[in-house]
Amino acid sequence: MRTTGLLSRLALVTCLALGAATMTGCDDDNDPATHVKRLDADNKRPAAMRKLREMFQSKLSTATPPDNVEDPGVKAFLDAVLPGVVTAFNAHTEEVSTRKEAIEILAGSHDARAIPALVNALQFHVGNSDSERIALRAAQALQDLHPQNNPAVVQALLAAIDRASANSGNSPAIRESVINALGLIGDRAAVDTLKRLLQRPIRDQEIRTARASADALGLLGDPSAADALVYGLFLNIRTGSARANAFNNCARALVRLGPAAAVPRLIATVNGENVLVNDLLRSYTTEPGMPPTPPGFMAAQSIDVLRNFADPTAIDALLGRLRARDEVANVRGAAAETLAYTGLGLPREDPRRTQIFDAIAAAFAEAPAGSETDMAPTMAPALVILGDPRAPAVLMRRLGERALQPADAVAFRMALLMPLASAIRHADFAGFDRIAQASQTQLDGLLHENPDGEGEIRPVLTQLATIRAVAAVAHDCEDGAIACYQAKLGDQDKNVVRKAAYMIAWTGSENADARNALLARANIPDMMVRRSINTAIDSLSPHGCPECVTALERIIESERGQESKSVMHLEAQMLIARLRNRH
Repeated sequence: MRTTGLLSRLALVTCLALGAATMTGCDDDNDPATHVKRLDADNKRPAAMRKLREMFQSKLSTATPPDNVEDPGVKAFLDAVLPGVVTAFNAHTEEVSTRKEAIEILAGSHDARAIPALVNALQFHVGNSDSERIALRAAQALQDLHPQNNPAVVQALLAAIDRASANSGNSPAIRESVINALGLIGDRAAVDTLKRLLQRPIRDQEIRTARASADALGLLGDPSAADALVYGLFLNIRTGSARANAFNNCARALVRLGPAAAVPRLIATVNGENVLVNDLLRSYTTEPGMPPTPPGFMAAQSIDVLRNFADPTAIDALLGRLRARDEVANVRGAAAETLAYTGLGLPREDPRRTQIFDAIAAAFAEAPAGSETDMAPTMAPALVILGDPRAPAVLMRRLGERALQPADAVAFRMALLMPLASAIRHADFAGFDRIAQASQTQLDGLLHENPDGEGEIRPVLTQLATIRAVAAVAHDCEDGAIACYQAKLGDQDKNVVRKAAYMIAWTGSENADARNALLARANIPDMMVRRSINTAIDSLSPHGCPECVTALERIIESERGQESKSVMHLEAQMLIARLRNRH
């Protein structure tokens, strides 16, 4: 035993004398510095990098909270190893096994010191799956880091787009992450490349690339991107056996650009004067499996996007479409709705509000009631949105026409009775109630006479009960009684909440208390209620609303990842963009 102890002490003295760096047997395998030193040796580098990756993952798992790169233990580890890992990664580009281990440290570090290696990884070998996967991990890491004021990174990302030109393998995913990074970095040097990607012919398009390009162009905010984004609204891209579009991404990006850039190009498209879009839709006639473009598709789609701006400069073009009796119904309906939202945002004394109301009311009443050409059900929602106090009289006049009085017309009558309930003010309630009671009596009679038809009649009775509950808001609250409307926002019936929100929109002006009450309900789960609340917030904020932007962004963040909320978030983001564009 004494001999063994003597030998151990001699070995220790030898290690101290000669230095641990020169004697492998003296290295501490639990010290990351040991493995960093081994990165210089060709025969030891792969195992050393693997060990460093394992140590990094262990550090992350024991961090507080787990995976926290700001944890002191993780930061100390990265300080010790990151420079060496970057050097080894860049120096040994053909050593795939080493780079596969290293990229996990580099990408997982969320550290700017890793950027030179991440940029190096973008020079991948096309068709080599390992090289492509390393590049994808690097692109995702650069998306997370999105370093600002670094032109070299931007140029490397742009070059990676050309390298990842295929629509197979990892290329589409690499492109998507690279484009996302470019948008977040915010350097407008990327704009021309992104415009080119979004404006490619339909046969060359890939859905993730198109959507990412639109999102990035919106973030970059360059007005010159408007044409490409309008073009992108009409992409119908084959993905396997189905087709997908980038409509929402392009619409959101156009709103980010602002009305000065987007609205003129959308109006040109409504008028059929957008050569790029005309050529794109014409090319669909030769695309296999592409369904025919519906009548009025280009104009209706453009008008739907114009609604997000509610911009007065579009009023004349939209009035032209609405008044054209030979125009297809979907275009006229879209024009009426967009005009209503636009009018709602105008000052109450602005004469254009009357002009808009008169045009919608004329289209509403132009054809015989209940006929195939009757535009009343299509126009009624626009009358409600605009909130003109004359709307109830227009609706009641149509509901009083002889053709709609028979009992067998009661179901059609419901299509106008709900808009009437939504539009009425306190003084209109009695007229509404007479029509509603007459409908109730007819439905009760039909049910009594045709008990076998209960399955068809009972849902209409339920609908009528909902309509009457909505109208009760106007019965209970005097016109302009904001406090009463605010109380109704807490009702359990979602349709009552919608009515209260519209009443606030019509009569609230820039009432801060009313706006705060709306914001308190802005996370309600029902999409239609949120839309009404957003409309009211929009109407009450003609000069913007920073606190509304903050509240809406907080809601979106709290619901991130909930697919069922995606449309609501899109509409909220568009409202946020409008509020930010106002002064």
